[in-house]
Amino acid sequence: MIEIEEHCAATIRDLRKRKGLTLKECEELSDGRFKAVVMGSYERGTRAISLERLQEIADFYGVPIHYFFQQEEPKVHEERFTFDLRKMKNSHYTEVSLERVKNLLSHFIRIRSDWNGEILSIRESDGKLLTAISNDHEIIAKLDFHGFLIKAKS
Repeated sequence: MIEIEEHCAATIRDLRKRKGLTLKECEELSDGRFKAVVMGSYERGTRAISLERLQEIADFYGVPIHYFFQQEEPKVHEERFTFDLRKMKNSHYTEVSLERVKNLLSHFIRIRSDWNGEILSIRESDGKLLTAISNDHEIIAKLDFHGFLIKAKS
């Protein structure tokens, strides 16, 4: 059996189990359209399945057909930005872009219920919000220059 067939078979089984159904219950709920023995064969990968039949199974479980072909992406370790919140709080810089960043970081603190108030670490992807919120394409460099950005770590 090739990899895509194994993945598809495992996905069919996983969907059934997540719905809390037995093979016999699938047969009953589908009014006999999906026989328990046939569905079991699909799940084990011992019976070939046409795309038409796979679409019928997708419809039965309420998922798009491409659900069966999605492979999990390998998790990429994303860089993080760490901010010195004490330094930011005690700063006297009144630049609008820096104030906007302070407000966004305060929002992250409230969401996380993190009242430590010493440092805050955010994902690099969240860091892209800093540029949008501050309306300043050089905000990361400015934060680093003023000593608010402790480090960018992986």
